Amino acid sequence: MTRTYQAAVGVRGDCLYCPLPLSIDSYWNCLTNCPHCCFRRLNRTWGQDLRPADPEHVRKVLENGLKNQNPKSTLAWALKLKKTLRLGSKSDPFQEAEKEHRVSERILEHLIDLRWSFAIQTRFVGNLLEVEHLLAKAHDLGLLTLIPVISPGAESDWEILERGLTTPIPRRLRILSRWIKRGWNIGVNGEPYIPGYHTPAQFRAFVKRLVKAGVPSYNTYNLHLNDYVAKQLHAIGIDIVSIWENNQDGPWRLLQQRLCSIATQEGIRLGCPDFVNTGWGWKEQANTCCGVNVPNPSLFNTHHWKKLKQDGVAEEEILNQTWEGIGERALAEKVVCGKKCQFYTMGEV
Repeated sequence: MTRTYQAAVGVRGDCLYCPLPLSIDSYWNCLTNCPHCCFRRLNRTWGQDLRPADPEHVRKVLENGLKNQNPKSTLAWALKLKKTLRLGSKSDPFQEAEKEHRVSERILEHLIDLRWSFAIQTRFVGNLLEVEHLLAKAHDLGLLTLIPVISPGAESDWEILERGLTTPIPRRLRILSRWIKRGWNIGVNGEPYIPGYHTPAQFRAFVKRLVKAGVPSYNTYNLHLNDYVAKQLHAIGIDIVSIWENNQDGPWRLLQQRLCSIATQEGIRLGCPDFVNTGWGWKEQANTCCGVNVPNPSLFNTHHWKKLKQDGVAEEEILNQTWEGIGERALAEKVVCGKKCQFYTMGEV
């Protein structure tokens, strides 16, 4: 008997750092099992089964969220405010299993019916062709954002990290280029840039390819290196010592600033979720750190706080302007005012 994923609609625990914290995961697991994916560590505890979500249950959660007259939790507020959600946070919504279960397709139908804006994050751009009619409808309604994932190693990453199981990189770019010409809202997600494995030369070369394909934006963030990822990468012969050393804040800060400079030189908009290591001189150009503009992002997060602080807005006013009920205000005050030791704060920028 196939188990169902009961908590498919969720909000990130680190919502104070993310403009797209509201998400739907069509599947609990991602059978592609990329060795650099930090989320697969969860399966070590909770199992390896796929656990498709129930699209009708997902719709009910969304509808009940909109009707909630007294939202109290972060998730309740995000649903009540109908925040743009990310389809595919912990697992790929259009992995090969989607051809059998069609969970993401049915969820898309519900989102369009509810007029709910969404961003799709996937490495399986080729599989999106099967729902192209739905994507076109969502675009016409102003609901659609696509942030397909292509890390800077491109074909090398496809072969080694994705093991050739996802849509080939040239095909991804051809499909995206065609959709961009149709006016669709698209930016490529470049996570992760793996310090000590990827190089600035690779990054520049791939950015050039994106620009040639007409892709307006890219984003970059370093590796979430947990014990599971380290073991997986070591097992396929990748030097995890080099990754560990270069993934630390000191080396990464200098490297990330170099990547920001490369993006500027090559004429592409770059999103950087790492608001600290980009430094004070880097200002985000989009309303999300994914590098894309979405219809209704969450505002109560470091992405927007940093931009307001760069504009000279006072700390208390920053909190007042962005407070929407999403996140913990007391913790946010410590982040904005630089008084929290366990997390990065505006004081570290």
